[in-house]
Amino acid sequence: MSQPPLDPNPDVEFILANADRLITVTFRCVISFGLADGLNELLLKSTTDRLDPWRQPVLGFQRDGLLMAALRAAILLDAGPKLVSFRAVNHRLMLPGVEAALLQALQDRHGPDDAMSARTELIAEFRKVYTEIDWKVYDRLKHFRNRGIAHLTVEKLLKSVIIDELKTMVGIIGRLALVLRDLSGSNLAFHPDIQQEYAELAKKAIKPPG
Repeated sequence: MSQPPLDPNPDVEFILANADRLITVTFRCVISFGLADGLNELLLKSTTDRLDPWRQPVLGFQRDGLLMAALRAAILLDAGPKLVSFRAVNHRLMLPGVEAALLQALQDRHGPDDAMSARTELIAEFRKVYTEIDWKVYDRLKHFRNRGIAHLTVEKLLKSVIIDELKTMVGIIGRLALVLRDLSGSNLAFHPDIQQEYAELAKKAIKPPG
């Protein structure tokens, strides 16, 4: 007599059900930063006067791109029992039995690894990349998101992040998304060079005058 199938692990189901959502939002976050970064390079190289009509809309596009990247980076690392984020994925991977259950679920869905222990190595890589997050920077990013982007509060905006800190955070998030894509077997077209690709697209699309 065959054994009845095991009940699905809710933490594993959470990870697999939300992998594509996390990758998609990361894709948009990386694009937003890439476009803003490309425009920032144009602005730094430009010799036009600060009041030049070309410069004003480019500054607007660049700032809005950075704001969207900051907003998305913050939500991708938020904590909360009902939130979907890389932090939520990492929390579940640390729970007893979840890694083994996830590996079993992936084998049931996609078959055994083509390479020995490939999925185990991807989980280890996810954890390694996750440890690179500077949570002090995240706390400032969250403060900036809450009081400077997402809400208008009576409390003053007291903290923010610099572009290089945001760039590092977006890079880490992008690497987490790549690992999750490979681990979950997602077919979403996300690759390591998207940020630079969109930075170059921005520079080609918006030419300085003269």
